[in-house]
Amino acid sequence: MAGDGAPAGATLPLGQGRREGRAHRLIDLAARLLWSGAVLMLAGIGAASVVQLGLYGKQVAVGTSAGMVVWLLALGLAGCVAWGLVILNKGPFRDHPLATALAVLASSRLVDVALVPAPLESDFDRYHLLAIDIAQHGLRLDAVPAGYPAVLAAIYKLLGPNPLYAQFLNVAIAVATAVLLFDLTRRLWDERAATVALWFFVIAPAQILMTGVLATEAPYGLLLMLALWISIRLTSKPLLAAVLIGIALAASNYVRATTPALLPAFMLLPFLVPAVRLRKAAVCSLAMAAAFLICLTPVVAWNLQTRGDWSVSPSYYGGWSLLVGTDPAHSGSYNQALIAQVGGAAGTPDFDKRAGQLAIERLKARPLAFAGLAVKKFPRMWGREDYGTNYTLDWTNSSDKNESEGLLFYSQAAYLALAGLALLGLWTLRRDPPPQVVAIAAIMLALLAVHTFLEVAPRYHAYVEPLWCILAGAGVAAGHPIERGRAAVSRLRSALP
Repeated sequence: MAGDGAPAGATLPLGQGRREGRAHRLIDLAARLLWSGAVLMLAGIGAASVVQLGLYGKQVAVGTSAGMVVWLLALGLAGCVAWGLVILNKGPFRDHPLATALAVLASSRLVDVALVPAPLESDFDRYHLLAIDIAQHGLRLDAVPAGYPAVLAAIYKLLGPNPLYAQFLNVAIAVATAVLLFDLTRRLWDERAATVALWFFVIAPAQILMTGVLATEAPYGLLLMLALWISIRLTSKPLLAAVLIGIALAASNYVRATTPALLPAFMLLPFLVPAVRLRKAAVCSLAMAAAFLICLTPVVAWNLQTRGDWSVSPSYYGGWSLLVGTDPAHSGSYNQALIAQVGGAAGTPDFDKRAGQLAIERLKARPLAFAGLAVKKFPRMWGREDYGTNYTLDWTNSSDKNESEGLLFYSQAAYLALAGLALLGLWTLRRDPPPQVVAIAAIMLALLAVHTFLEVAPRYHAYVEPLWCILAGAGVAAGHPIERGRAAVSRLRSALP
């Protein structure tokens, strides 16, 4: 986002210039701290991913069979071929990079839809049933966020309540996310970086496997990407951009209740451009928050009516998530046995309130013990990339685990590569990270803080991976890897006698 900074050569009034200078120095310091925190976080994710990859590798080695070897070789070869085509940058990949990548993206995800039936269980079944109910009786809020089910309801009302249509919607969401990702990265750097960032998203195994799952990660990731894209697309109209970002974030809050924790990351955007006056940035930031809150007035009214709280959360599971997230017995992961401890019907305002109170009492009783639990939750939340395989192949209940274990290994390796290249991208931008990159860093750290207390599950980081693809593209923008490799070899040869 940019704004109406002072004209070239103009000077600010004495005092105001000093205030602006101090403010921008503080903003720069905050940006550096956010960047440093994201670097450390990605380094930790990489370390946790290496450990998890080793565990999957051990499973593969112990249970080696012909089928598993074939799976690993085929998937590895496919990944190498796809990446090689991107690096070589020839033919259609050079002339039509976006169209070519979108064709591969759509076809790979349609293959997943054709081969894997939608797993209607837990949250996914609730979204499906809520969509059917909304299609029959009209829009309403519910115990779970109703944004994604409302979109499904429109499709179900038109075509019928078949989860296959929801899977097709997920394909369309992936295409839209890819288009925004490509254009955002291209505007930040160049088409080469955008193409590579796009292909990271296209071939990510877990992202493909989640296409058939009726989960909120895909639409939520699309709306976060849209908010970032607006910030760079409307650089000449910062106030309009701020309002539209607020609306996009409000829409995302109807999909997942996490957005209030991420709102400050976007409100920081207007302050990150040195040309923007401090007062103008403050106006844009407040306009963004106002647009966000105005769009959520139905949620506030609903919460006042049903539970007497001034809340923008579209969910009755906030207290429950806090109780699960502070449970040391299962390292902050879902535990159905906790329902009996709370008592009453799950998904009601009273149940959620009691669950939150129990969680707070637990934290007060053993505050130091929670620090150890928070450390244990990190690799569970950020170090594992098993959700795509688990949900689509039902790995936990499968009697033949050869193929699924091979896919787990491959998916984890791809995740490790993405995290590593995202870290490389952040490092290349250490001198002058763009505002959108600082916002991505702030989003990551906000999610880290939120899930330190709330329930953790590997799929809760799925919607951050498209943002990592942007960072990985930044690493390529700093210098083509093949060109730099050739230059390094040439320098080595010249140094030899």
